[in-house]
Amino acid sequence: MKIVVTTPTGHIGNKLANILLDRKSDVTLIARHPEKVKDLASRGAKVIAGEHSNPAVLEQAVHGADALFWLTPPDMTSHDPLGTARRMAEAAASVIRKHPDLHVVQLSSAGAFLPSGTGPIVGHHDTEEKFRAAGKNIVSLRPNEFMENVFFSLPSIIGQDSIFTSIPGSVKAPFIATQDIAEVAAEFLLRPINGHHVIDIVGPQEISLDEWGSIAGQAIGKQIRVVTIPGDQLKAAMTQVGMSPEMAALLVEMEEAYPKIQQLKGEQKRTGKVTFQQFARDVFAPGFKRAVQSAA
Repeated sequence: MKIVVTTPTGHIGNKLANILLDRKSDVTLIARHPEKVKDLASRGAKVIAGEHSNPAVLEQAVHGADALFWLTPPDMTSHDPLGTARRMAEAAASVIRKHPDLHVVQLSSAGAFLPSGTGPIVGHHDTEEKFRAAGKNIVSLRPNEFMENVFFSLPSIIGQDSIFTSIPGSVKAPFIATQDIAEVAAEFLLRPINGHHVIDIVGPQEISLDEWGSIAGQAIGKQIRVVTIPGDQLKAAMTQVGMSPEMAALLVEMEEAYPKIQQLKGEQKRTGKVTFQQFARDVFAPGFKRAVQSAA
């Protein structure tokens, strides 16, 4: 199998590339900074330098390929986040249309069945629609909230022992580790299925945000509070750390839509294996330690 992977330096793309190389696949990576994927290149991955939003770069990568893993990364500083996502989807769709036998596995999101009112998830909804119109073999993966999202709160955890959110701490969700998402993506890339499909991905347990804070705190020897604040305050805090006002507004809109987003509408469901306790011990605690050392 010849498989193209986008975002190979990200949480999911990097794990996916390693899984595929472990299973002896022919892997091509699209990387803005090839020097950051030298470890993968040393294992046999071919690297194409450039932006995967560039149709010429994507065309070069998928020529002769069997499958493509597509991920639209969030642009936290964009003043038009949904427009950025839409333009990326349109660029990719223009290439997918030229390769009717290409199997595409697209990372979407829980809640992408909704056309509006879900913040940045609307971009995933639009990408699903554009990809299905362009290609005949599209698998859209809709994972629930990533466990790794706790890292967005590292500054406030380090400085104030707190996670700030507009969602009540009692709200529960089946948080999913990106390792498990990568495993599901590998499944559909290595054993492609024809047609259009939507796959929900959830974690092995539902935990509340309060439990999330407690478990993460135990892993680093601190008491972490989950503090619920009004959306306007959260937007202001996010912009103070460099996020664009437009992206901050979308993220608050997403949090306000949290109950609706949890609905599962896919035809199949995959359940991950990594518990939040394992994630907190093996991923969050080392990441927290590195961040503290860097800040010192």
